[in-house]
Amino acid sequence: VLHGGGGTGLGVSNLGEHPLSVFRTLADIDKFLVVYPEGSSDIQGNPGWNDCRSDDFSGSQGDDITFLKQLNAQLVSELTINASKMFLTGTSNGALMTFSYAFQFPETIKAIAVSSGNLPEFPESGVCTTGSSIPLPILLTHGTSDPAMPANGGCVANVGGNCNRGKVISQSATINYCLQRNGLQNEIPVVSQFDVNVTDAGNVEKRVYNGANPLVYYVLHNAGHQVPSKTVFSNSSAASGVQNRDIEFAEEVWSFFKGLQ
Repeated sequence: VLHGGGGTGLGVSNLGEHPLSVFRTLADIDKFLVVYPEGSSDIQGNPGWNDCRSDDFSGSQGDDITFLKQLNAQLVSELTINASKMFLTGTSNGALMTFSYAFQFPETIKAIAVSSGNLPEFPESGVCTTGSSIPLPILLTHGTSDPAMPANGGCVANVGGNCNRGKVISQSATINYCLQRNGLQNEIPVVSQFDVNVTDAGNVEKRVYNGANPLVYYVLHNAGHQVPSKTVFSNSSAASGVQNRDIEFAEEVWSFFKGLQ
């Protein structure tokens, strides 16, 4: 479970303090292992992930991809984990790092899930640009009013106005890339809508593209950048927008992962 930029592994794992901590509760119930690693420091000394953005000039420059690959191998070896049942998820900078890992080492994981993450507009050269031909099941959630990871693409977390955290493509372009990679570009999605919490920003539209490597996309109408959660509230702000409270991200992700086994 990968934290966002400026977050910490410990911070997002603290029960009741971050929506990603709900994975711990689910792990206790269903008896799976959950790990919260921490990325290398950015230029301000805050933990982050060196993902595939070539124009992220203020972000981490550490070799996080090797760190995650080695961590994955160590967990499999030391804890005798079935290597075919390893999953990866993350939010924001952690979502882009999840994409980055899926491009480079897709054979080491079963599926991925991302919250508030679009693909880079200017990816680094090499594998980050060419991508991988290996399809992976994927779940995505994104707020249509996300100011930090704009749904229509553009500068990431552009609080200072310098676009020094790079640019991403739109959410629709990201979805289209994932559909094509998974051979689902001609698949008609099964669509459902629900509005469990009428006091939050808006309702949720769930699109399920079925296939050998399925894709599930949650459109969080009028929601912002925060991880959606029914149980852990995240404050609203100009930088992050309003949290969606109609779904529990961790529950949806684990249900998706569990259904693939």
